Formats: sequence, structure tokens, C-alpha cells
Amino acid sequence: MIGILADTARDAELVRRAVAGGVRMIHTANDLAAPDLDIECLVFSSRSGLLAERIALLREVERRLPWVPVILVTDREIAVAPLLSRVQVADLVWFEDVERQLAVRIESACSASALLKLAEKIRRSTVPPALRSALVYSLREARRTPVRNVQELAAAVGCAPVTLFQQFQARARGRTTLNRFLGALSILRAQQLRATGAKWKDVGAQLGLPRETLRRKAKRWPGCNLLELERIPPDQLLAAFASEHFAPLLDAPRSDPDGRSRFADAPPSPSS
Repeated sequence: MIGILADTARDAELVRRAVAGGVRMIHTANDLAAPDLDIECLVFSSRSGLLAERIALLREVERRLPWVPVILVTDREIAVAPLLSRVQVADLVWFEDVERQLAVRIESACSASALLKLAEKIRRSTVPPALRSALVYSLREARRTPVRNVQELAAAVGCAPVTLFQQFQARARGRTTLNRFLGALSILRAQQLRATGAKWKDVGAQLGLPRETLRRKAKRWPGCNLLELERIPPDQLLAAFASEHFAPLLDAPRSDPDGRSRFADAPPSPSS
């Protein structure tokens, strides 16, 4: 369900028409504490002339709903820019673009929020510390610019690539690989960017991956070309990632009678 908080009934209706699925109207800060509040994303609609007065409420949303992405809908005016430095929002949509862009931006924001939730599950798991830090980092970065390969990930978290390979292999037990995990995160983000109207060439430039590389990654997972990738519902693609590449990491590896993992001494496979 999508929450809508708007300055006026007219703006609330404008947003509601652009939202696919169920909505819940939120009128005051007290509504944010409702025990039955179950929203995936909050669309905060405010005209530029009133936005300065609404910053406090935006901060209250951040405090009370830290895991809920907020999309700000406002006017395309220069005066808005300095106000945005005082708050954090998942995305920004101009009123004039609501009908064309809002639904896509909501899908993207919900996916990003889901990745944060997956990162939190890993952080609380029994995954070995080095791998745990690397996976949390990769899931968080995937909301913006995904890590492109294991070497880049290892450098970012200060760990040897071979350590990450070995620990991931032992944890996943052959159901996926670290390269495939990272490649799938890139595909998730690429699909989000493409859905905003960006050309594949521009998507690749933003991710630091040539179009041909994106094509190869999509062929590996989920097993399609880029045109077919565009047609997969984002929630289905995210669910497939969670099932195929994330779930295996939460299952503790089986051990031999001496308590050692069956894969503890297995050699790394950087090319897999």
C-alpha cells in the first residue's frame, strides 16, 4: 500500500490517480504512529511555497518511518533545491511529471527499500564477518550504483577477494556465486533506470557498464535479452533475486562431524 500525504485535496487526488494499487491517506504526524499503518512507500506532496513549512513534518516522517522510502512531489523551482539539503528523500518528482513518472519512481523506491531490508537481514545473520560486511555494502550500494565485480567489492570493504569467494561459496553451497549475486544486483538497478525512460546506453554509462556487458549479465540472469528484461514486472524480478541469490545465504552451511563446513577448504572460483 502507498501512503499519500498532500497539502490539498486536489493534489492528493492528482497523486492518487497516478498510483497503481491501494493507497492510504495520511493527514497529520499522528497518523504516522497508527498501529495498523502498513505502507511500502510514502508520497509527500507539497507546493514549493509551502515546502519550507513542511520540512519539519518530513523530518518527523524520517524519524518515525526510517525504512519507508519517501518520494517528494513538488514544483520545478530553483527555490526548492536549498530546502532539499535539509531532508533525505528517495526520489523527487515534479507536479508536471506526476502522471508520467510517479508510478515508475514508486516501483524503484520500493525496490531500493527492499534491498535495505535484505541488507539488515544479512547484518543480523550468522554470515562470517568479512562476507557479512561485503554483502551489506553491496546491497546498500545497489540502490544507486551497484558494485561491478568482486575485486571492486573487496577493495571497498578492505578484504581479500579470495576470502569473499571462499566464504560465499561455503555459505551458498553452489546455489549461486558471488559474481552472479553482484551481477543480479546490477540487473535490478539497470531495469529500474530503464523504467524511468533512460536509454540503455545512458543506463550503462550511469552504472559504469557498457550495454554489451549489461546484455551478457541479463542473459546469465534472469536469462533474457534487454528487451525481455524491460517487460518483467519489477516486483517479480526482485522476488526472483531474493529467492535465487539471497535466500541461500541465510541458510547455515552443513558441517562435517568435526564441525567444519563441507566447503571450508574448497578453492575459490573467481570466474564463476
